[in-house]
Amino acid sequence: MLHPYPHAPRDGALAEPCRAPRLIVVSPHLDDAVLGCGGLLAMCPGSVVCTVFAGEPSAPVQAKWDTASGFADSHEAIRARRREDARALALCGARPLWLDFLDAQYARYGAMPRVEAIADALAEQFARFEGYLPVCPFGLWHSDHVLVGAACRSLLRTRRLARYFAYEDAIYRAIPRVLHESFARLEADRLRASAMSAQAFGRRSARQIGAVKRRAIRAYQSQMRAFGHVPPDVERAEHYWRVERWPSSMEREAATRAPSGLF
Repeated sequence: MLHPYPHAPRDGALAEPCRAPRLIVVSPHLDDAVLGCGGLLAMCPGSVVCTVFAGEPSAPVQAKWDTASGFADSHEAIRARRREDARALALCGARPLWLDFLDAQYARYGAMPRVEAIADALAEQFARFEGYLPVCPFGLWHSDHVLVGAACRSLLRTRRLARYFAYEDAIYRAIPRVLHESFARLEADRLRASAMSAQAFGRRSARQIGAVKRRAIRAYQSQMRAFGHVPPDVERAEHYWRVERWPSSMEREAATRAPSGLF
């Protein structure tokens, strides 16, 4: 089930129009998009963030991360975290969509989702927001992130997407070799990644964008409580990659005749 947030708060949000494209950004959890590509979101007002693991167990349960975040149970946690997510995304000029998959800490209370189930759900949202540029995480280290990354790659392999832009999963990208392993997975799937400049999405003041991202991160109060501080990696520069299938000879020939641009 999809949960739109129809009346996201707008205080302090980036709302002015710009020529940057609108994005549909895939987020494993209720914070990952802002942590990993909050600057990109702030550059592209009017974008949508689709969070995969935003569901709650049918009955309230206690999980270690929720307790560390200051919550009594999973119901309190998910509802509060959705409010935080709506607030953080509004500061970036974006709006949230929440899918009902349960994250790994709740796995014992429901079946772990299949990669194809996630891929099907994402394909539905990409079709719904046709014309928005798809942006997906690489899917690094954490089991939920790995599932989402695999689902996004599946959409390329099955030609339900022609290409997407990838962002590096904040915090996990700092673990040695995990990004290298992600490139190896792309190669195994006969996919390729090309580095992109942030300026390809538009030009905004780096100082302003950085300030917006920091405010948005602070909106995830419960998660910063659990971390104990703002993780240093989220202050590092964001990096984006264009991910697509290796083209056939016919596709290469067609590409030489196509106009240049993001897509």
